[in-house]
Amino acid sequence: MTVRWRIVGLALASLVSIVAMTGVMAYGLWLADHFVQRIDAVHRRFEVIAELDGRANAYAKQVAGVLLLGRAEMPAVQRARIDMERTFARLSRATRDELTTLGGIAEMVPELEQLEDVRRMIELYHAIDASAARALAAARDGKADEATQLYGRDVAFRLANELQPLIDRALAEERNEVAAELKQVQQTQGTILVVAGILALLSLAVLSLLGVLLYRAVRRSGARLEAEIETRTSELRDANARLRAVDVRRTQFLADVSHELRTPLTVLRGEADVALRGQPKLDDLRQSLERIRGQSVDMSGLLDDLIAFARTDAESQQHLPADVRLDEIVAAAAEEAQVLAEPREVSVITELGDNGAHIDADFRRLKQALMIGLDNAVKHSPPGSRITVSSSRGAATATVAIADQGPGVSDEDQPRVFERFYRGHGEGALENQGLGIGLAIAKDIVERHGGTIRLDNGASGGAVLTLELPLAQGGAR
Repeated sequence: MTVRWRIVGLALASLVSIVAMTGVMAYGLWLADHFVQRIDAVHRRFEVIAELDGRANAYAKQVAGVLLLGRAEMPAVQRARIDMERTFARLSRATRDELTTLGGIAEMVPELEQLEDVRRMIELYHAIDASAARALAAARDGKADEATQLYGRDVAFRLANELQPLIDRALAEERNEVAAELKQVQQTQGTILVVAGILALLSLAVLSLLGVLLYRAVRRSGARLEAEIETRTSELRDANARLRAVDVRRTQFLADVSHELRTPLTVLRGEADVALRGQPKLDDLRQSLERIRGQSVDMSGLLDDLIAFARTDAESQQHLPADVRLDEIVAAAAEEAQVLAEPREVSVITELGDNGAHIDADFRRLKQALMIGLDNAVKHSPPGSRITVSSSRGAATATVAIADQGPGVSDEDQPRVFERFYRGHGEGALENQGLGIGLAIAKDIVERHGGTIRLDNGASGGAVLTLELPLAQGGAR
């Protein structure tokens, strides 16, 4: 048998072995991924149901607290209602997500029943909440006996004897589903291991025999063959690395474009709405048009920069520093941010204490960094709260702080908030849209100005974004 036929035989045997092992591995990976998704979906739904159990108990206690202690406890009832609505929304979403992991009609029928149970729980809660509202209204009108009777009959009783059994049954069903999935995983794992073991032994025997025969025939030319293989492998690796680098630059460029254009467009839309609302005064209309024109100029400059950005293969953009007053940049950003804040009933307050400090900065770029911080603050601010934009001056630096009254930054998210494409764990619940590149862009802008940026939690709650920038030569003028 010639060397060529030995190579062909080894190649065919290797191909068959690789195809068989790859098929088993692919099937195993597919099953593993399917089981992981399935168990993860079931676990998420279990967690939401367990949370709903606690929320329902807290809701009952808060309503009872208002009836016993008076309307001073009413804000707690409102928070409990909001928590219940959010939890039901998450439960509906988790149930639908669980449906997407199923593979057939037989598996979907029980899950459709679970979706129907969620609908029944929501309707039951709304009926109970309506009864609670009537009880609170009776208590407010001084009808204590009627309020107590309504609470005991239509709130506490229905929570304990109608809603709670539904929650308990849902928890039991999720536990049973997890147990069944784990059992199926173990059975499938055993089958795959047996099949993989048999294939591995057969492949090892055949490949060993053919390998010995081939080695005896080609041992003198092995070095040359290995060198050729290494060369081709290196070429493929380099080509793959270049393709990945091009793809990364393209993705980052498109993400930056979308983020850069979103905020100016939002301001333009908000100013246009203000100008078209009712019968505006001429001065108000002129101010709105001037801000629209300003944003249009900014967007034109932004598009010019993006074109240059693309022509240089997505290299870093250069800013054009000039001697500017920090308070003018802060005031301009705060004025535009108010347009973003009004639909969310959030106010933007400025506290300028930098005494007219001058910095070497690109006005538009630095305002862009502040707008990113203000946009994030608006998204995380509850209705009726306020955002404070303050400035101060030190010996060699000027500081701008953007403080909101939102939930703050978790310890888990804080080390990664300035990473490109990173979104915090609470973003999904807040239904905030975005790709997680805003703070990364702001960090790049501030560092190009020789400054630093950080995001901390405020002493009295909320988050504080702090920008520290070097003063221009001569400081304030």
